[in-house]
Amino acid sequence: MSRRFVVALLVALALAVLLVAVAFAAGDAAKQVGLVIAFPDGTNHLEIVTVPITATTFDVLRSAQIALASQDTAFGPAVCGINNVGCPATNCFCDPARFWAYYHLNAVNNTWSSAAEGVGAYTPANGAVEGLAWSGFDASFNPTVQPPVYTFAQIVAATTPAPVPIPEPATLLLVAAGLAGLAGYVRRRKGT
Repeated sequence: MSRRFVVALLVALALAVLLVAVAFAAGDAAKQVGLVIAFPDGTNHLEIVTVPITATTFDVLRSAQIALASQDTAFGPAVCGINNVGCPATNCFCDPARFWAYYHLNAVNNTWSSAAEGVGAYTPANGAVEGLAWSGFDASFNPTVQPPVYTFAQIVAATTPAPVPIPEPATLLLVAAGLAGLAGYVRRRKGT
């Protein structure tokens, strides 16, 4: 019986070490992108989205915690609606006076720059902030509404719950060694 316990403990330890190694390896191939979405009712959606390093802004939107309606066009994917604001995917350009304006946050001076490309053509860097706003346009077809400015750090602060301590690999190994020692002590006590 105690031999089975020790074997089970060693198997559990090996699985824990494997899971930690996989988690560290997966972290190298991912990036985090800040997302600011301004809705016409004055509410904003702030989120840090973790995506593969090669992900476009469209991939960020698809991975975000929003209801996204989109349509494939000759120019790439178009954002039709977000959380039921805008147009349905079946009629993406239903409102001739408004659209989802797309922006990149300039981290140097914390201002929005209107995107010159579509959400499917741009690959944001790790730590970048992308913005969208339901907007009209002026006589030169420039968007008239911008999302509020939030830096990456501000989005993290606004969306991160209180930290939960996660043991590091060395701590996990120390706990496993302690359990193995305890198992050996119990085995000796039983005289088996």
